[in-house]
Amino acid sequence: MNKIKTRTTSPVGKSVPRIDAREKAAGEARYAFDLKLPGMLAGKMLRSPHAHAKIIKIDTSKAEKFPGVKAVVTAEDTLKIKFGSNEYFFPHTVDQLALESEKVRYIGDEIAAVAAIDEATAQKALSLIDVRYEILPAVFDPLVAMKPGAPQIHTAMNNIGVMLPLAYGNPDRALAESDYVREDVFHLQSAAHCALEPHVSLGQYEISTDRITLWTSTQAPFKVREALAKTLKMEVGDVRVIKLNVGGGFGGKLEMFPMDFAACLLSKKSGGFPVKIMCTRPEEFSFTRRKHPMIYKLKSGVKKDGTLMAITGEVIADGGAYCSYGPTVLAAAILRIFMVYKIQHFRVAGFRVYTNNPISGAIRGFGGVQSGFAVESHMDLLARGIGMDPIEFRLKNATDPNTVTVNKLILSSNGLKDCIKKVEEICGWKNKFNKRKAVSRGIGIGIAADVMGSKMYKSHESAGSVIKVEEDGSVYLFTGAADTGQGSDTALAQIAAQELGVAYERIRIRAADTEITPFDTGSFASRVTFISGNATKNAAGDAKQQILEVVARECKINKDDLDIKDEQVVRKDSNSLVMTFDQAIQLCYSFNYGHLLIGRGSYNPKTTPVDFRTGEGNVSGSYGFEAQVVEVEVDKSTGQVKVLKMYDVHDIGFPINPSSVEGQIEGSIVMGLGYTFHEDLRFQDGKVLNPSFSKYRIPRSTDIPAIESVFVVTNDPQGPFGAKGMGEASLLPTAAAIANAIEDAIGVRIKDLPITPEKILKGLKAL
Repeated sequence: MNKIKTRTTSPVGKSVPRIDAREKAAGEARYAFDLKLPGMLAGKMLRSPHAHAKIIKIDTSKAEKFPGVKAVVTAEDTLKIKFGSNEYFFPHTVDQLALESEKVRYIGDEIAAVAAIDEATAQKALSLIDVRYEILPAVFDPLVAMKPGAPQIHTAMNNIGVMLPLAYGNPDRALAESDYVREDVFHLQSAAHCALEPHVSLGQYEISTDRITLWTSTQAPFKVREALAKTLKMEVGDVRVIKLNVGGGFGGKLEMFPMDFAACLLSKKSGGFPVKIMCTRPEEFSFTRRKHPMIYKLKSGVKKDGTLMAITGEVIADGGAYCSYGPTVLAAAILRIFMVYKIQHFRVAGFRVYTNNPISGAIRGFGGVQSGFAVESHMDLLARGIGMDPIEFRLKNATDPNTVTVNKLILSSNGLKDCIKKVEEICGWKNKFNKRKAVSRGIGIGIAADVMGSKMYKSHESAGSVIKVEEDGSVYLFTGAADTGQGSDTALAQIAAQELGVAYERIRIRAADTEITPFDTGSFASRVTFISGNATKNAAGDAKQQILEVVARECKINKDDLDIKDEQVVRKDSNSLVMTFDQAIQLCYSFNYGHLLIGRGSYNPKTTPVDFRTGEGNVSGSYGFEAQVVEVEVDKSTGQVKVLKMYDVHDIGFPINPSSVEGQIEGSIVMGLGYTFHEDLRFQDGKVLNPSFSKYRIPRSTDIPAIESVFVVTNDPQGPFGAKGMGEASLLPTAAAIANAIEDAIGVRIKDLPITPEKILKGLKAL
């Protein structure tokens, strides 16, 4: 039988060690970078040096003849099939070729790729490819791009790739009936994902089977498989995508990239040699994906008693050269408002604009970080405008449990008000707010909501799991979910063990291989614990019922009277032992039964697709909520802001692994601190000016303040064991909470990020 040194039974709700901890601590974890296959070639991408140009001619003859070069590919070697990430809802946004054939639209656009015996040879071959361009006028400012007569990047009128004009109620009348109305404009900068592991793709074509295998650093192997099959015009079953360990993703590894396609095509053209392509750090900063810069304009009205009457405004997002996840990011940047605030009168138009800048895409928060800063800053200013405490204002207007919003979101388990009340209590708000200007100390709050997956990508949001119990009692969990460092493998193993009634240590994971694991949409939108967790719970429950059926037949007991708890088959009524789990497995595999134990489960949340014409639809099976308070101290002589302490209260549903949840909260907050104070991906005429960690700053360990995390347990009825997903919500209100605290400390309001000493000093001078 399977020998277990330490037994962690009933693991849900316990901070068990991560399932991959030993492997990573021992240095045995394999990443795509580590893979070395026999005959492997080095691949490199040729990228456009121009922001906007027609391709007149590509001559690869010199590169093809260079010693050591095994293959060169251009668009002429492809079927010129475009790909994108929102095809189901926005077919017109499928706008990118893996290798561009007629026109380049940003500095870095891929136009060719080479495979050679080593990187140096591949790099030399790139320099031998002769490309002739006709330079076209370029546009880098989204406001300019929207004007008639601006350079046309795609066929979209006025370069508006996506427009979302959302309106409900009668906002003009509500504004007229308001006692206080104000307008604010907020500017949000671009930012990079800064995953420590750059993008890596290793493709291999199998001549004998006419199949492709891609090993890649990805958050969504099944999405990559779908895009690869489409662009290579292959059957989905002939494309295999394998995710190894991922050294961070944060949304930046959520799509198929041209390098994935090129690695596979180069392998085929070279005669089946495996080809590995790796991004350098400058390429990672410049040519993958980035956060959407946004201009957020808001005009809202309130009554004297704090009732929020209407919200109107405009959101303009710089999408860069191609659409990527732009429609979803834009929608999330607007629709999150309804998860947090009760509002009946609303009119906000969103515009996702093409420019000749690098491509904007998904990044942790999906537009909610930009929205969080703008909306939560604006709400504080509304509260101050009527002389109302910001917490009292939020409690008055926050959404409630079992609410259906004006745009048809179903907020069932909603702990938002409990989060606000709890954070008010633990931070000592009443003794600190508006009381410490003499010492330049202030306190500020921000609130947020998050989805558990989102039906804004495809017709379904499903996931599947398989549980296989071996003769020796080993339990294998096969899941398509991608652990990208967030610890989802551990959470799923806990859920499987809990439902099956066995020790956590029995569970072994086989994940994210499109050939052997069930379908899973991917790791994004805080969905894995909730959606993949439910699928895993269902699979484990199926396996358990199979075991109990055999035991019931053998012992002549009604199956419904039995359960498995703490590695024992017991009677439900008396909790008395019938046999151990190991004995039950022996019985299942015995001569008399020969029952192979394979449990299957899937889950598709109870959601409805968003109607992007109206903004209506219940996009998520559940929603998470949080409130965050920040204390700061500002040095008026230097403009330096010191964050003294952060308090985060999160509606977690139920924490599957409390330590992991705390880690996710702290990780989100650190990203929020970086975006607030440091991160700013800067451009000049479409070129990234700071594509390295020496020029692009992220928070250091010495920058991290004390963080106090508290969970509000709401036991979501849809979640596995009451759990909700999480990992993004704690990032969303951070910048606004800090800006609100700075105004409380020194009376200066910052409306554009990042917050720098220069902006603080300028604000002080203007007082």
